[in-house]
Amino acid sequence: MLYTTKYAPKKLDEIVGNNDKVEQVKQWILKWLSGKKSKALLIWGPPGTGKTSIVYVLKQQFDLDILEMNASELRNKARVERILGASSLAGSLFGRQRLVLIDDADVLAGRKDSGGSTAITKFLKDPSCPVIVTATNIWDKKFASIRNECEKIEMKRVNKASIRKILKDIAKAEQLDLSDDTIQQIADNANGDMRAALNDLQTLSPSARMHEKDIFQMIRNILKATSYQTAREAIEGDIDYDSIKLWLDENIPNEYQTSEDIAAAYDALSKADVFDGRIRKTHWKLLKYSIDLSVVGVALAKKGVYRHFTKYNFPTYLREMSRTVERRAMLKSIGLKIGSKVHTNAKYSLIYLPIIKDLGKTQVSELIDFYKFTEEELAFILGTSVNKLKKD
Repeated sequence: MLYTTKYAPKKLDEIVGNNDKVEQVKQWILKWLSGKKSKALLIWGPPGTGKTSIVYVLKQQFDLDILEMNASELRNKARVERILGASSLAGSLFGRQRLVLIDDADVLAGRKDSGGSTAITKFLKDPSCPVIVTATNIWDKKFASIRNECEKIEMKRVNKASIRKILKDIAKAEQLDLSDDTIQQIADNANGDMRAALNDLQTLSPSARMHEKDIFQMIRNILKATSYQTAREAIEGDIDYDSIKLWLDENIPNEYQTSEDIAAAYDALSKADVFDGRIRKTHWKLLKYSIDLSVVGVALAKKGVYRHFTKYNFPTYLREMSRTVERRAMLKSIGLKIGSKVHTNAKYSLIYLPIIKDLGKTQVSELIDFYKFTEEELAFILGTSVNKLKKD
């Protein structure tokens, strides 16, 4: 089971971060449940801040009946009217209060809209039951009609300390052998996205990845092995073979010293890739050949035993992928903040970065105050470090 499902909050006070905003949502639904109508609620903010989670916690905590519309259903007027028409009865067949969820509604500000936006706006003018609309960016002009009919609550990114605490608790519950530094790195890379942090944590679980302390010893045992049996014994257990191949690819030149041994090892890896390409989804019987080539083939590629100490490196590919993910998350956060000021979407707003970078030479504090940038975000824009930014 995904950690995002297994450890999903069941009560409002279990939602991480945005405590004041969660309380606003609670008071809003209590008002409806007491018989007092209210405007629809537009909950918006970056991914992983709990926008949709709040709705399902309300369902569980207050025994509500959810009528949900997702992004794929929003653009067509007839479909919107048909689905929302079912909400005209405030209570369900079982007597529960109905809550309408219009999820990821800012999709209407993107590609061609076939009347869906108009139908939703009409519905929101006088809802017969509580309605929650979620969105990431609400400032596109095409979204204005929906935005104007709602009470707005902005969800902020979850702070690193809160994410770190949750990760430590889950790691303990799952008996994950992870260092504090690793957990801190996951929290840092999540960029305030709780869902992303949980997904990253799960990739390090025993069912998906080797324990952190084991991987270096495993790679050492493979590269030092001198027989088929010892090489295969090195990978006994629940192993992620794709990661093993990346680690071997990175460290073959560190362990093997002759060009002949290095070439033979990479030849075995390349042949393993050929089998991987043939495996696809149906030919899993070929996996054993890929494993033998990538593990045993690499181990036995050397002509002799290397007895020197080798410092094994983390795979460059994984490190660069992590940086790419972090960079995308940073750009998205910056784009949303700029977009909220210039009234455009996060992607298009990045065209203003050269102007902001130029202003950053003399107006650091003004930019932080106006756009609500974090120091890390402004340092990213200016191509400098946070420490240097503070000094300047």
